[in-house]
Amino acid sequence: MDLLFAFSMLLSVTAVFGVINERYLRLEPSIGLMLLALLAAFALAGLRLMGWADALDGVLSMVAQFNLSEVLLNGVLCFMLFAGSAGVQVADLRENRAVIVFLAFGSTLIACGVTGLLLSWGLGLLGIDLPLGYALVFGALISPTDPIAALAILQAVGLPKPLETIISGESLFNDGVGVVLFTLALTQVSGAPEESSALGLFLREVLGGVGLGLLTGLVMHVLLFRTRTYANQLLITLGAVSLGYSVALQIDVSGPIAMVVAGLVVGNVTWPRLADDVKAPLSAFWGGIESVLNSLLFVMMGLVVVTVHSLASAPLLKLLPVAILACLVARAVSVYIPIAVLDRTPALNADRFGLTKLLTWGGLRGGLALALALSLPESEIKPLITNMTFAVVAFSVLVQGSTISKLFKP
Repeated sequence: MDLLFAFSMLLSVTAVFGVINERYLRLEPSIGLMLLALLAAFALAGLRLMGWADALDGVLSMVAQFNLSEVLLNGVLCFMLFAGSAGVQVADLRENRAVIVFLAFGSTLIACGVTGLLLSWGLGLLGIDLPLGYALVFGALISPTDPIAALAILQAVGLPKPLETIISGESLFNDGVGVVLFTLALTQVSGAPEESSALGLFLREVLGGVGLGLLTGLVMHVLLFRTRTYANQLLITLGAVSLGYSVALQIDVSGPIAMVVAGLVVGNVTWPRLADDVKAPLSAFWGGIESVLNSLLFVMMGLVVVTVHSLASAPLLKLLPVAILACLVARAVSVYIPIAVLDRTPALNADRFGLTKLLTWGGLRGGLALALALSLPESEIKPLITNMTFAVVAFSVLVQGSTISKLFKP
């Protein structure tokens, strides 16, 4: 299957699923699309078990053309993060900066460690051997909340503005921490020589990403005021975002953080100063980009189950619930600490248990975790980690995402 045909099939499937969800399921789009893609993948897998060996061939070919890890981490992620962060107000982030910084950095570190320890211990009780080093690799990739999933779902929930800002702000920034932790943990278990200290890598990734993001945003700001041609304005934003992210990958700084910062600069400094006839079409374009790419991503996340290592490669009935429970407990522990420390912060002016429950259930995982898991080098442990990651992501989007509005009514 050639790339153009595969892409047209993905677009068509996403469009059909979108209409079905809108007309019949009436779920939040991200949830409905992933659910339909999962059902389709399992239906095709069932046909294969019944002897229709070719039932999965078309889906396998389409998914193989779009390697989720490659497409997301080295491709469309930059556009999605820029579009999402451009709509976030810096004033709202500033009001809740202490909580967001603590959650994005401290809570991610805590959740990584607690997840790894609980998982290694829990699976050991079930007779499944998962070395602590690999358990920490899983903890690193699964602990950051996903900005794509969070922004897509929380916008439809209607949470109070301060709480929505905290959850979305945390998810926008903590993926950089997670990628650094993932790299460090993977380096340790693989025995590869470390090029720099953990602190040095962290500072380079985070501070370098912030600096590059400021530069990218400044370049867009200057150039957008030098033209009034719509085509030129689109090219400026598309070119700056894609080039800025590519440069980040080349110089080993955090591309996601760079794009978030660039989006905040453009959304808070550039957009308000543009004339309405210029700002409106640009905002509409990037809003459309965000919606389309989100839809495609959630369909890919559902279909990718057909390419995940043999689901019979682990005792799933025992394994997956342990992974999900470990992640929820680790998330609860990691968010309770900043709530206890910062309980006098205005945004946290509520009972600790209620806020812990909100931040735990609202800490959604998505495509980033799955992409990191699929990027692992081939080993005996990879099937275990990919299966656990897919289970946690599916539970997060389908169960947590669909029930958060019922559990937490403003």
